[in-house]
Amino acid sequence: MQRQGISSFLLVLVAVGVFGGILFFNSRPAPALRVIIPTESAPTDAVNSWETILQEGFGSDSTPLPTIGIPTAAFIAPTLALNGAANGQVTPLSPADVGSSDTVLEQFSVGVTATRPAATIAPLATVIPITEISVTRSSESWQPPPLIPPISHDILGRDHYYFRRPVDSNATNKALFLYPYGSDGPPGFDMRVHTGIDMPNDIGQTVRAAATGTILWAGSGFQDSPSYGNAVLIEHEFGFQGRRLYTLYAHLSAVLAVVGEHVETGDAIGLVGNTGHVTGPHVHFEVRMGEKNSTEPPAYGDTYNPVLWMAPYVGTGVIAGRVTDSSGRQVLDANVTIRNWTTGLNTDTTTTYIFQNTSIDVNADPTWHENFVVGDVPAGRYTVIADVNGEPVTRTINVNEGTTTFVELSPGQQPTPETADGSS
Repeated sequence: MQRQGISSFLLVLVAVGVFGGILFFNSRPAPALRVIIPTESAPTDAVNSWETILQEGFGSDSTPLPTIGIPTAAFIAPTLALNGAANGQVTPLSPADVGSSDTVLEQFSVGVTATRPAATIAPLATVIPITEISVTRSSESWQPPPLIPPISHDILGRDHYYFRRPVDSNATNKALFLYPYGSDGPPGFDMRVHTGIDMPNDIGQTVRAAATGTILWAGSGFQDSPSYGNAVLIEHEFGFQGRRLYTLYAHLSAVLAVVGEHVETGDAIGLVGNTGHVTGPHVHFEVRMGEKNSTEPPAYGDTYNPVLWMAPYVGTGVIAGRVTDSSGRQVLDANVTIRNWTTGLNTDTTTTYIFQNTSIDVNADPTWHENFVVGDVPAGRYTVIADVNGEPVTRTINVNEGTTTFVELSPGQQPTPETADGSS
C-alpha cells in the first residue's frame, strides 16, 4: 500500500513539472520579425557568367542568320543593248556580249536613202479617233513573258531569235492562227498569200521597234501600194549570213517615227490601226532580208516567217517542218495539227506555205527550209499530224524552251530513233 502511494505521488510531480515548463517557455516574449523583400537583395560580387561569355566574343565564329535585303530602288528588267550609233559606227558583238556562245549578230553600217519621203512626228490623219492605250486585256489573259533576244539555244546554232515582239505582253502579241505566214486565209476565203503575221489589238495600242536600227520609211504609200496603209520600215544594224535584216509594221493609225531616226529596241514607232486593206485593227509584222552585198531595201517577195525570228514565250518553243508527198515534192496548203502526246488534245493547227513560183512568193528560212511553222508551243512531247492528199502522216517530237524543233512528214516515212534533241 505504501509503495503504490509513492508511485502515484511521483507521477503527479512529473506532470506538474512538464506543465510548468510549457507555461514558462510560452510566457517568453517573441523575437522581432525580419521581413526580406526579394527585390532588395543585397549586392554581391559574384561574376555574371553570361555577360562574361558575351564580352569574350562567344559565337563570333558562328554563321549569322540569313537575312533578305529589302530593295530600295525600282526594279529594272535586264536588257541587251547593241553597240553602235546612228552614224553607222558599229562595234561588232562578241559571244559574251550576246549572252550565248551560239548567237553572234552580224553588224552592218546603216545608210539612209535620201530620196525616202519624210514623215512628221505628229500622228497621221485618220477618220478614226486615236487614243493611245496601255492595257487592252485583263491581267488574267496576259501572255507569258517572252524570252529576251537575241537567243540561240540550238546545239547546232541554227536558231536566230533576234527580235522582240512589236506589241507588249499586256495586249495581243501572239500571231493570229487563222491567217499564218504563207497561207491564203481560212477555208472558204480567197485572200492574198500572207507575207507576215498579224497581231489584232484595239486602235491606239503601242507598236514598238523589234530591234535597234534606222527608220527607212514612215508614212503611207509604202512600195506604191495602198494595202499597207500607214507603215514603218526599219533597217537593222545586224544581218544574217551577210544579208541585211529589215522589219515592217503596217496598218498603223499613227506613225510616231521619222525617216532617218535611230531607234532602240522597244522604242514606240506607231499605234495600232486599221489603215490600208484590213478587216479589223491590227499590226501586220514582217521580217525581210536583203540581197548579199546590197544596201537596197528588200522588195515584197523578200519576206521570211517572223515566228522563226521573234523570241518565243518563256517555257515555249517553236515547231518548224516540211510536208512532202511520196515523190519528195512539197505539199502546198496542207493542214497540219499539233497534238499533245500526254493529253491527246490538239494544241494548234496551221497550213503549209503556198508557193506560186512568182517574184512575190514567200520564202522558206535559209537555214530550216521549212514549209510550215507553229510558234509558242509549251515545252513537252507532241504528235505532229499532216494531211498529205487525204493520207494522215504522223511524227512524234519533243519541244524544248527557246529552240526550234524540226520535223519531216512524208507518206511511207519509216520511224527513226530519237535524236539528241528528242525528235523522232
